[in-house]
Amino acid sequence: MRARNLYGVSPLDVELCQAKLDSQREYMRSFSFVNVNGQVRNLLDISMSANFSDKYYAEVSNRVNVFSSFAIDYFQVPVFLTITLNGCFRGALNGDYSKFMPIDYRYLPDEVKYKAKNSVPLSISDLVAVLNHQWNLFIMRYSRKFKNIDRSYIRCFEPHKKDGVPHIHALFYVPAHTIDFMKRIYTDIFYAPQNLKTNAITSEQEKNGELNGFQTSINNPSGYVMKYIQKTFINLKETQDFDELSAWYVKHKVRRFISSRTKVPLWVYRKINFISTMQDFYHLNDLTNDHRAILEWNKKDDYIYINLPFNKEEIIYLNGRLEHYISGRLMNFYDRLKIDSQKDENAQDEIKSFGTNLKQRQILKLCDELFKSDEKPKPISRMKDYELVNYYQSLGGDVNAQHLAYVENLMLDRNLDNFTHYHKRHDLNAPDIDSFVDRFLICNEF
Repeated sequence: MRARNLYGVSPLDVELCQAKLDSQREYMRSFSFVNVNGQVRNLLDISMSANFSDKYYAEVSNRVNVFSSFAIDYFQVPVFLTITLNGCFRGALNGDYSKFMPIDYRYLPDEVKYKAKNSVPLSISDLVAVLNHQWNLFIMRYSRKFKNIDRSYIRCFEPHKKDGVPHIHALFYVPAHTIDFMKRIYTDIFYAPQNLKTNAITSEQEKNGELNGFQTSINNPSGYVMKYIQKTFINLKETQDFDELSAWYVKHKVRRFISSRTKVPLWVYRKINFISTMQDFYHLNDLTNDHRAILEWNKKDDYIYINLPFNKEEIIYLNGRLEHYISGRLMNFYDRLKIDSQKDENAQDEIKSFGTNLKQRQILKLCDELFKSDEKPKPISRMKDYELVNYYQSLGGDVNAQHLAYVENLMLDRNLDNFTHYHKRHDLNAPDIDSFVDRFLICNEF
């Protein structure tokens, strides 16, 4: 007989999560459109959700491959972490804090600390918040110690099979000389005894200074972490029905997979990965290391520009319009905002009548607001001084560092460096990233 309430999830929880996802699936399937190739598609076809699209898992595999490939390029070593909470947190789910010691209160986010001080029972979401808070402290300490090195991580949550208490599996790629410091902050922040024991590792690993939760001699580390990530996904090619494990992520709103930033943002890759030469995410990221290549993007302006002179290839994307050239010849084109004035005689009836009910009219109104302007932005080099200053101050934390350096160089040429507080020219092939971070212009990629 099958055990009940696996992962702390009841049959009713599974049923409610299934109903929620079925409703979302039908909602997306009900809205159709005709793409630039004349094909009828719906929102479900283009979804990248882990719960609806098998394309998401392929993308995750692609991202993991990026990190492992760059680890080889940069001579980085893998560190596999398992992060569990101290056993007293299980009692906290029932409001029992009698086993809490002073150290157990030290690394709690404020909202959870308030509950603990007032003996309020914690939820699974609270425990996820505790792990995220401790993880952020761990990342912050490491980043402050090693500011100018390349490093990356992949992590996923997994619930305990008996009661759903979460723990983390994470894979780091770091320079070998940073491992000792990483281990020190690991043992300080993730102090739970089960993390620090050595009963689950070999004697060779123990002699090497490894712990149950801190291992540096894993064979095939990317495959090892993918094993844990894969467990969290539904095999959509075989079934769309939830089990207790997949329902746990939906019920508690837990993200299955989290990683550090890649050199090229994921949103850029998703815009252009239909182009055959841009489908390899590692290749796209590696182009940032080629001084001959020009890659620019700005999410706020919905702008991407890629120029590969050695391939005679150019991609221009702006406000939903993409043009892809090879040797000056237009190879791919789409325009999200293009309106066909002629009715498609073969369009489905539901597409012809779209906009007849209130919900559909609200969606059309929202689209009009989002895409009402066809005005092309002025080139930065042609902006007036006040326009350039306003543009510079509007750039978000996800702006491309090379583009930001180009803007600051323009401002320096115009004696506007009193606004940038940076008084020398950038090398566009090697911008001063630390200066950008120190001036809070971009986010630290770790």
